[in-house]
Amino acid sequence: MRNDTLLFGTALALLFAAAIVASQGTNEALFLWFNREAAILPDVFWANMTFAADTLFAVAVIAAVGGRHPHMFNSGIVLLITGALFVHGLKFWFEIPRPPAVLDPGTFHLIGPKLTNHAFPSGHSFTALATAALLAVNIRSNAGAIALILLALIAALSRAAVAAHWPLDILVGSAAGLMIGVLAQRLTNNTWWLQGEGLQRFTAAIMTIACISLLFHDSRYPGTRPLAVAAGLIALLSLAGYWKTTLLRLRK
Repeated sequence: MRNDTLLFGTALALLFAAAIVASQGTNEALFLWFNREAAILPDVFWANMTFAADTLFAVAVIAAVGGRHPHMFNSGIVLLITGALFVHGLKFWFEIPRPPAVLDPGTFHLIGPKLTNHAFPSGHSFTALATAALLAVNIRSNAGAIALILLALIAALSRAAVAAHWPLDILVGSAAGLMIGVLAQRLTNNTWWLQGEGLQRFTAAIMTIACISLLFHDSRYPGTRPLAVAAGLIALLSLAGYWKTTLLRLRK
């Protein structure tokens, strides 16, 4: 099975699940159930999984891969721009409150900051699945693609565990992330001016700055500092190799 077929199939399954939740009116009940059951695992686990769905972490992942496979910088910037427009456009269009804004504090378990607005769709869920999709379409292994999807889905589910999003936010955000991740790679492959080395170097420069900032980033979620520093350092080491090779080529 082609990985893009797998990704689109998973996205459709997530949208089907979202349709069931919406039609049955179980969004709140499902959130309360999962949030309660997720508390079996330590807060630090869910905090780190939710940080793994953060945009800065996604940039570090793309940068780490891009250092060895520079074409990822091109598709990465396309994904980041289209994703930001899609997610934030819908957030401001729908203006749906998050769980802490409408539920009694004693009914759910909150981890990290109390977020109250711009619920739909989940940007973290989108980012996690879109990044996984972008990586999956660039590898040949079905097993590798499945592993990426599963890890990203856990990161997406963490948004309910930390009480930041409703299930519908997560399901739709995840499905959109998978589809736009694949489309971003296709758009890059089929658009000549998105394949240039100029855009590649520009993106690498922006990501280098972002990865440096990651070393000092406060996610406001407990216990995520080691992961942030590790991700930033790994990405910067990979970027250093890219810049060394690029500068040597430019001098010739």
